[in-house]
Amino acid sequence: MVIRLGKIHLVSGLVLLCGVLLLFAIRADPAKQVLSPVQSRTLPVVMYHHVLRDTSRAGKYVLPEGMLREDLAFLQQNGYTSVTVGDVLAFVKGEKELPEKIVMLTFDDGYQSMETYVLPLLRKFRMRAVLSVVGQFAQTYTDSGDTNVNYACLSWDALRRLADSGCFELQNHTFDLHKNSGGRKGLAQKRGESPDAYRAILTQDLTKNQNAIRQYTGQTPTALTYPFGACSESTPQIAKECGFQAILTCAQTVNTVTQGDTESLFSLGRFNRAAGESSASFFQKLGIRQQAGGT
Repeated sequence: MVIRLGKIHLVSGLVLLCGVLLLFAIRADPAKQVLSPVQSRTLPVVMYHHVLRDTSRAGKYVLPEGMLREDLAFLQQNGYTSVTVGDVLAFVKGEKELPEKIVMLTFDDGYQSMETYVLPLLRKFRMRAVLSVVGQFAQTYTDSGDTNVNYACLSWDALRRLADSGCFELQNHTFDLHKNSGGRKGLAQKRGESPDAYRAILTQDLTKNQNAIRQYTGQTPTALTYPFGACSESTPQIAKECGFQAILTCAQTVNTVTQGDTESLFSLGRFNRAAGESSASFFQKLGIRQQAGGT
């Protein structure tokens, strides 16, 4: 019996020694280390515009305040966490973890209703949103002082308040290219316009808005938001040259973001949220469904 126990102890010791040697070998050779699996997340993105209490004005780009409240409640009840472009960038770069159930809430143009109606709701439901700013709109209403919630856009001072609230991340929606006139629609290249002229116009406009947003709000946008979803083949490359790390489009697709895949961030799709559809019905199109037992 003593001899057998001795053999058992000898074998156990040899196994332990081999394990220690293997551990040191792995640490000495990083190529043999066991790497964490690359993570991906499904990223549905909602595109909102104007929000009003006056339901008679509801439409494709105007959502009643009550419907936004229902949207946020639906997301909260079904376990979704709102994320910003910065959160997604950090995840893709491997600098931050994200929950499994995420959603991005984006608001375009910068209407006064963001401060009047949207900010209180974001605070109530503990959510954050991405606000894409048109510099010329902000300058116009800074100069006029008009704050009529039915149509006005936010002044630079108001945008600074939203940036400081912690509920809004500001992004670039062009300074003065959010229009469809003079042969140009949004960021699309005009017919007959040379590539150099097109590049110069976009670079000047986007840089001007970057500088204005940074100066007046303290935030530096990392994403470009296409007006009307209009762009040309060379637009993404010009955006990269201007320092943008992501692009928000109007393509109605659900995104997948993967660690290490920064290129996918230059074509993030979004679903426009129009009035007249229940939260459950709208979010089902984005793959967000009511969980069992939900209300």
